[in-house]
Amino acid sequence: MHSKRQNEMIRYLSETRFARIEQLAELYHVSMETIRRDLLELEKDSAVKRVRGGVVYNSLRAQEVEYEKRMENNQIEKHAIAKLAAGYINDGDAIVLNNGTATLELARRLAEMRKQLTVVTNSPNIALVLNENKGISVYLTSGYLRKHNKSLVGSLCSDCLDNFKVDKAFVNIDGISIEDGVTQYNTEEAAVVRKMLDIGHTKIVLCEYSKFNEVAFNRVCPAEYIDCIFTDWNISPKEVKSWGDINIKVMVAPESVNSK
Repeated sequence: MHSKRQNEMIRYLSETRFARIEQLAELYHVSMETIRRDLLELEKDSAVKRVRGGVVYNSLRAQEVEYEKRMENNQIEKHAIAKLAAGYINDGDAIVLNNGTATLELARRLAEMRKQLTVVTNSPNIALVLNENKGISVYLTSGYLRKHNKSLVGSLCSDCLDNFKVDKAFVNIDGISIEDGVTQYNTEEAAVVRKMLDIGHTKIVLCEYSKFNEVAFNRVCPAEYIDCIFTDWNISPKEVKSWGDINIKVMVAPESVNSK
């Protein structure tokens, strides 16, 4: 789990792309040795790469981060995003949720609400959470169960999704940028996310600020294909404006909504 300083460092480097050790030490009012320890932790997660003279932001990652580690990262931000997104789901909506840490938080939020919903998902964990609410009808796709993160994928899953059309598709993604669009680490997960976006009338991405300008191995769709992004308060105003310039609305969860 990253510290607040480490998360701020990721955001800073995502904008500057390069920084010197002494520059970061001065910026965060800590010793250079503390910065080096922070960078060692961030390098383990492939968030940054140390180079001669400093550190660069690692925007392209081919390797999927362990699911347990993703569950630990940015928990407060995910709670806030889920709370905000839940407010945009109307009584009677049919929605689709892919397997992911932010979508799982959204499912937990929905399970506590008094809304009549129909939910399609490829996540057994999400299905079990929603099944606790009698007002929610749950459709769990078929498919091959990935041991890595317990999601259903493959052609059987995609064929199953072809049977549905939903009001809103909420997808948790690995990377997003205006230039490279929505991206995922795993090829089979990318195919499922692509299909879920296809069946959604409104296409919505859930992601923490750290996913912006990340580029994972598999391209899901161009940036212009989505309608809206729900993210957290750490995103820069410049990033929000850039997405607005291509007519994609960015909904920012304020820090004040971070309680469960």
